[in-house]
Amino acid sequence: MKKSTLIVAFSCLPAALYAQDYTSYNTLVQKYASPNGVQYKTWKANARDTAALKNILTEWARIDANKLNKKQKAAFRINLYNAAMLDIVLDRYPLKSVTKIGVPFSVFKRKSIKTPQGNISLDTLEKKQLLIDFPDPRIHFAVNCASISCPPLRNEAYTAEKLENQLADQAQLFVASPHAVQIKGNSAYYSQLFDWYKNDFAESNPAKIINKYASKKIPTNLKIRWIKYDWNLNEAS
Repeated sequence: MKKSTLIVAFSCLPAALYAQDYTSYNTLVQKYASPNGVQYKTWKANARDTAALKNILTEWARIDANKLNKKQKAAFRINLYNAAMLDIVLDRYPLKSVTKIGVPFSVFKRKSIKTPQGNISLDTLEKKQLLIDFPDPRIHFAVNCASISCPPLRNEAYTAEKLENQLADQAQLFVASPHAVQIKGNSAYYSQLFDWYKNDFAESNPAKIINKYASKKIPTNLKIRWIKYDWNLNEAS
């Protein structure tokens, strides 16, 4: 094949096959997401924006993440997880909790995400792909489970270029919030995320995990208790 022909051939390939364009996704999350939650009601009422999210997922379904570099792959999979969860909620809105979709917690097991290799679940995307290829525990502060106790949905796309700073920011924001830790007397009440994923954090004492990211350190000898996870929808008030 001649060089000119090769250039033409590649120019005919859809951009989604080899690049990630997060412009449309950024527009949506900047419009509807905030530290206080997501404006699902307003988003659901806007048919154009609801359709726009579905169009994004259709385009992303053509991207072969295995052909991306490590940071591109991680950023793409975080965005894919968050966009897929948003779409699931909007499809069923009004909704009290994602745990009420079908059998409790089955939303995370359903093969609802389209990829070039076939449909996968949220759990597969997070635990068998994202965390395997990019084993950074701060991922747990970046993927959003559409629930009140979950770290907030970032109102911008993750990108390879900004990934380190974005993950650092997410970690700092979460550990500084009452959803991460509440100190009462000689006890500290922690998010159950630190218990569920203690192997990923490689630490069983949540205070030591928090102190890696927090500007204000907390004592490590307080009695460990857990905050009951609030699975109600993270709807902006």
